[in-house]
Parts: sequence; structure tokens; C-alpha cells
Amino acid sequence: MTRPILLIFLLASTFSSAHAGILQRGKVQLICHRTANRDMPENTLEALAYAARMGCNVVELDIRRTLDGHLVLNHDGYLERLTGGIGSVEVTSSDELELLDTGAWMGRRFEHMQIPSFDDALDVAREQGIGLMLDIKEKGEGPLILEALQRHGMLERVLFGGEWEEVRPLYPAANSDPVKYLEPGCTAEEISALHEQGYFVVANFSANAHEMDMPAMRGAVAAGVDAINVDYPRLGADAVGRPVEAKINLLVRSASTGTVPARTDAIRELSRYQDFPIEHFFEAWLHDSDDRISRAAAVALVRARPQTPAQVLIAALSAPEATARKNAAWAIGMMASPATESLLPLLKDKDPEVVREALLALSRCPGDVPADVLVPFLSNDILTLRSVAALALARHHPEVAAIEIPALLKREEQDVARDYAEYVRRGKPKLTQQEIDPITETYCEQMKLVQALEYLSPVDALNTLASQAFRPVDDYSQVTALVGGYQLWDRISANPSLAIEALASSDGVVADRAEWVLVKAGPSVLPAVRDALHSANSTSRQRLIRIVAWQGDGASLGVLQELRGSDSGDVQLIDWAVQKIHTIHALDFHP
Repeated sequence: MTRPILLIFLLASTFSSAHAGILQRGKVQLICHRTANRDMPENTLEALAYAARMGCNVVELDIRRTLDGHLVLNHDGYLERLTGGIGSVEVTSSDELELLDTGAWMGRRFEHMQIPSFDDALDVAREQGIGLMLDIKEKGEGPLILEALQRHGMLERVLFGGEWEEVRPLYPAANSDPVKYLEPGCTAEEISALHEQGYFVVANFSANAHEMDMPAMRGAVAAGVDAINVDYPRLGADAVGRPVEAKINLLVRSASTGTVPARTDAIRELSRYQDFPIEHFFEAWLHDSDDRISRAAAVALVRARPQTPAQVLIAALSAPEATARKNAAWAIGMMASPATESLLPLLKDKDPEVVREALLALSRCPGDVPADVLVPFLSNDILTLRSVAALALARHHPEVAAIEIPALLKREEQDVARDYAEYVRRGKPKLTQQEIDPITETYCEQMKLVQALEYLSPVDALNTLASQAFRPVDDYSQVTALVGGYQLWDRISANPSLAIEALASSDGVVADRAEWVLVKAGPSVLPAVRDALHSANSTSRQRLIRIVAWQGDGASLGVLQELRGSDSGDVQLIDWAVQKIHTIHALDFHP
């Protein structure tokens, strides 16, 4: 069954139902051209959601197909205009497009936005309850677009434009509403005549000299148009009598009273209205006695960057409410503000949660933090304070941390091993929640300690991670060893012998981990692996053979043939490895 026939079959059930359409009469519709392109980078998910929040009922998207046949949002195809790339969308693969920043061209506040897929845009449109106008840029996209619309249940929530001829025979109900666009200054008589002919009338305020002409927008609404098409949705919302400020006012009320979940939801939604002077509300909620409200406000202040001055948060560090001190410290850390001097007094706070957030913030902020202020926390009875202190110490004093953190890890490992041995002695009974909680706390602490190692010098980080990854472990989780092994993938090339030696470990888990570290490390370790093939014992040699095979190391073929002639015990493994290498390099197609 061909794709068009399949599509007709899939869409047949739609034909029998009335086409509800997205152009509804009764209240003036607000249509946004090319997403909220005057407020955010065009054709991004963020700009699509912003247009919906501004009150748009219908939003136009531009669709193109990538080299590998994926649909994405893009207007003119040129990567030069909106990204750091060169070329056009149609000759670029979707995975390459995912690597490009399509927000920074409009300002640093929009960095790291991506060219979105059409599927993701449909998800946002459904979530926001809006309709879409689809500007199909190239022939051949129609069948793919219809399939996506069917999958997402959006078939009756779109209008088609551009190269949409292929859509007509596949979906006869498409664009069943006749639409007529008029220029600003249209009269009530013109509009009435078009209504009598059955047209849905749209006044166009996009890509002309009237994009910000609110009097003309209001005039078109008064004259009776069914919709206005705009580039500035906030202006359009005001012109059609649904000002965004009214929606914000309702959200502020919801955020100020009611249940905590409802309030936090309202605060989160408000944080997405970044162009409105509402930071003072978040500043007030930061001081709320409920930590959930306070943290939601702190998150909102961080999201509102660059509008939120660091001084607002610094002032809250001395607030009487512990919630404000704690969450202001968190926000300063997330913004990486140079506010270490203001954070240091919080290390003496009576509330351990405040101290924890201050230490975590210090691990993220530039500035001078004395080592002797941080080191004592590594012996604190509260495990979370130990872990974030380790992060801060590693960030500001890596040479001190290179000594202190491995020592702390060793103490932790000894304690865990002792506790686990006692657990085994008891016959591994089912643990109570009271027994599980300290194990979980230790797990979380150790994760932060391993993260702290990333701040150390390359040599210190490598050696400490290797000591973690390649030590026999007999405890609840083996977590530091496992994560240490992962962290070695991109580091072990500096000293492959650390992993090669671990291949001979009598602990199978350690040897397995070392083997996979060398597989994942890539070609940089292969010279050392090949050298080790000559002198390794039987067990290690088998692992080394597997490593060169999985990496497809053609340079090791000669060594493998030598080993085959000298040690018949590994013949089967060597033959497999040779075949694997040939297969990877497509050198040998013989069975």
C-alpha cells in the first residue's frame, strides 16, 4: 500500500464528521504570524508557547524537511540567518540541526534554543489549546505533515498554506473555511459584504507599515473583522479586548492565596511572562514562610534573568525568614553571581538547610572562599553539608580538595563496608525505612563527592577516579565505583595503564569495568592496549583481545595473528576478534 493511499485510509473517518475548523466566529480571533517573532527567536517552541500565553488563538509555523526526511520549523531555510551554521535546512541532517543554537542570534538571554521538530511543536500546540497555520515551504512535505497531524490528533486544528497542493487530494476537508485577508483601514461595509459571501475576514497587521498600529487594529475590530493577524501579539491582545495584563492579574491573585500547589503552579506560570514588571511579586513570595512557595519564587527570579538584579537576592540573604535566606542563596548560586562575600556569613546560620544552600552556591560562584572555612564541614555530622562543602572546596581550592576528598571517601567506604558486613552477618533481612534513610543519605553524599572530583587537576581527578573505579566493593550500591568508571571514559587516555592493570583484578566486576572503560575510551588508548597484548597474563589478554575487537582496531591484526600461532588456547577468541575487526572495516565479506 503506497503512502498516499495509506493516508487516505487513515483519514477517511475524518471526512464523515463536520470540520470544526479553527477560525471561530463570535469573538475576534488573534492570529500570530511566524510565532511570537518580535518577542522571541522565531519558530522555536518557546516563541510558540509565548504567543499562546499572549492570547493568540492561532499561530503560524513554517515547516521544512531536513536532509534525512524530518520536519522542522524554519522559515527561509538559510542557517546563516538564525544559527551559527552555514547552508540550508534541506541539505542538513536533523541531528546536525540539533547541535545548532537558534536563539543566540536574537540575544544572549535566548542562548541554547534549538530548531524544533514539527512533532514537538504539535505537542506544545495541543498543550496550549491553540490552532496552527502551517506554511509548507517545499513540495513533498504534505504527506509527512498529514501523518504527524493524525498522530497528534491535530488534523482539525490547522490551516494549510504555502505548498499545500498535495494535501488537497489526501485530505479534502482541508481549508474548508473560506478566508479573506484585508489591509488595515478596511471598512465595515467591505467586511459586511465579505461576510455575506461566507468569508472569514482577517485584517492583516503583519509585514506591513501597521505592525504596531493599535488604533488601526482597534478600528478593524470595531468594523467587524473576525480576526487580526499580528507580529506583536501583546498589542493584538490589547486591541481585541483581551489584554494580557488581565491574565497576569488573575495569576497574581492565584499565587497569593489558596492551596500551596495552586499557588506554586501560578508562580511557575507567571515566571514565563518575562517582559512584564512583576519581579516584585516574586521578591515578596521569596519571603513566604512555606518553603515551597519561597523556592518557586526563587526559581521565577532566576528564570526572569537578566531582569533580576543580584542585589535583590543578596538583600534577602539577611532576611529574618529562613526560607528567604535559603532560597536566595540557591538563586545566587544558579546565577553564578559574584556574591561570595555575602554568602560567607550564612555558613554560621542556625538553620542547616540555609548552610547547605550557601555551600552549594559557593561551589558555583566566583570569588575568594578561604579553605579553612570549608574544610571543617567535611567532618560535619550532617552528610549533605559534607558533600556540598567538598564541592565548594574543590571549586575554590582543588589542591586542598585533592587531599581531603579522597580521605573523606576512604572513611565513608570503610564505614559503609562495616555496616554492610553487619547486614550480611544478620542474614540480609528486609530493612526498615529507618535503616534505609541513612543509606540513602550516604548514597547522595557520595554522588556529590564524586562530582567534586571534576574540579580537581586532571592528574588528581584521574588518579582518584581510578582508585574508586578499580577497587573491589562489597556494599549496598557500589555507587562510587560505578560512577568513577563512567567518569574515566574521557580521562583514561592520559594514563591507560591504570585500567590495563585493573584487567587482572581477581574481582570480576572490577575487571569488567576496566575492560569497558578501555572500550569506551576510544582509539587513544589502543597503542597501550596493543603493547599490553604481548606481556599480559592469559585472563588479561583475553580482555585485551576483546577490547581491540570492539574498537575495530585494524592495527592489532598482526599482533592477533602472532598470538594465534603461539597460544592455541585463545584461537577461537582471536578468530572472532579478527572477524569483528574485518566486519567493522568492511575488509572481509567471506563467511
